Amino acid sequence: MIKKLFGFLLVAISILTVSCEKETRTLDEIEDQLIQEFITKNNLDFEKDSTGFYYQVIDSGNTDLPILRYPDRVRIGQKTTSINKAVSYETSIYNPTPSDFVGYIRPIPWRETIRKVRKGGIIRILIPSYLAYGKDGQGTNIPGNAILDTRIEIADDSNLELYEDRLINRYLTEKNITAIKDPSGIYYQINAAGDSNFPTIDSEITIAYTGRFLSGTLFETRTSANPLTSKLSELIEGWQITLPKIGVGGKIKIIVPSRYAYGESGSEGGVIGPNTILEFDIELISKK
Repeated sequence: MIKKLFGFLLVAISILTVSCEKETRTLDEIEDQLIQEFITKNNLDFEKDSTGFYYQVIDSGNTDLPILRYPDRVRIGQKTTSINKAVSYETSIYNPTPSDFVGYIRPIPWRETIRKVRKGGIIRILIPSYLAYGKDGQGTNIPGNAILDTRIEIADDSNLELYEDRLINRYLTEKNITAIKDPSGIYYQINAAGDSNFPTIDSEITIAYTGRFLSGTLFETRTSANPLTSKLSELIEGWQITLPKIGVGGKIKIIVPSRYAYGESGSEGGVIGPNTILEFDIELISKK
């Protein structure tokens, strides 16, 4: 009996010893081990920054441009998940962040890795929680002690017209949309031609429409029960160019570069930000 009790005691002491050994590791060490295990398990190729985060340059960006610096302004798209928590946080490259100085971007590992590439670059970063949002997390998107896995794409808007055209074509390919490019640079798809009663710039038109960002977010809609009536000349230039392509009863999808929508200033009230490409599905109900 004494031998059995002695055996149980040895087992208990062993378990307690192992537990104590685990608890002596710092959170930094535990998270670093988790990141290394994640990299190994998924056969990834990352470099470790001296501060403790890991990064991968997927695409160095437009080689005609210089490496980004703190004073440079950038817009980014990002998708953030976590290797140890439930996180899904995204800013689409089709509707990226407002232009900001690289030096102001948070968390710090984002900006430090952005400084390794040029506009058009793509990076991936694994960030331990103490270099991200710590034990408190951030709002409802990121819980405490989340190790973040972020993919960032930096918009190459050095030539805005060319950049937006590339972005629209990328979107059309992803969505399997067949569209025609107008000489203006607007893309359109006629889904119903309508009758022969085509509007002109001076026409008063009544339309139903849906407006979206290319990210898929709806920003405005008017149904046939609550249509918009206006002079075509008073509407955005993208509509002035494309609506005369259909007659009454016609339906058209248009993808409008920002210069034919709300340009560098965005819309009044800020619903549509600066330099934002817009997608519309429009039905021409009537015209006078």
